[in-house]
Amino acid sequence: MLTRKEILNKAYHDCLHEMYAKSQPEADYDNLIEEYRSGKIGKDEPVYNRHYLSMDEFLYIRDKYKEAYNIKKTWVPDIEFLEKLLEEGGLKDKYNPEVIDEDGFKHPGYRSAEDVKPLKNQIFDIIKEFDSPEAAQEISEIIYDKVIDTIENYKYFYRFDREADDFDCNISLGASPCSNAETVKEWWKKNYNKDIEIEERNPRLFWYRDMEYTDEDLAEEFDSENWKEIVDKEWEEEKAENKRKQEEALKALEEEYAKFKDSSHKDPIGERSADDKEVISQKLIENETQA
Repeated sequence: MLTRKEILNKAYHDCLHEMYAKSQPEADYDNLIEEYRSGKIGKDEPVYNRHYLSMDEFLYIRDKYKEAYNIKKTWVPDIEFLEKLLEEGGLKDKYNPEVIDEDGFKHPGYRSAEDVKPLKNQIFDIIKEFDSPEAAQEISEIIYDKVIDTIENYKYFYRFDREADDFDCNISLGASPCSNAETVKEWWKKNYNKDIEIEERNPRLFWYRDMEYTDEDLAEEFDSENWKEIVDKEWEEEKAENKRKQEEALKALEEEYAKFKDSSHKDPIGERSADDKEVISQKLIENETQA
């Protein structure tokens, strides 16, 4: 049985193999390895500078293998989903027991769900039993912010999805083809005095070729002989949408960082007398024990 490490090594190899097969000029990755081992390619020769693959093509192929081999980042998305549930509330299991109605018919128990309040509301409900609504509101916000802040610290310190980062790093910084067309052209001119032509291609076409679509199939699929123009237009729209999402995410991150820098919370508990704090603490302990 293959280990996860062996599976990831295969994913890495197969990904590079396809990248070179679709590079310009194309090459066989296994042959390049053999030439390197035999000494036909010098130890100090950067093989990747001979072959061009656009960044869009690179990302398409890389992400295809990440999907195929289930190399995904799950830790941060899962934590962010948890934070969303704490902020907005969610659902929890509810078991409805068996019931016998007035006619003697038995209705079996069943599993359903019930609402869970946002965490801040739950904290408020506890605090208001011992203090004024105003104080409960202020304290609940402070406690909630502290909980979220602690989760944020854990989110970026503890990481359990290193596979995806390692794969991205190995493919990007390893022997993948060059994404700078001028560098590749200069290499062929310098070493072989050859002017090579490089075509900017739409990686969406890779998908159709992967699905074994012929030109005739694509003309029928898009109901047009100009299917390539349609595919190119779709790709440009997708790139523009992806860029918009990236800019929005960056803006949200900058705003969040600005709020973090400017935040200063006043702790109302710290302003109370020792006796008051002792009473509140004792009531919280009693409430927790009863729960």
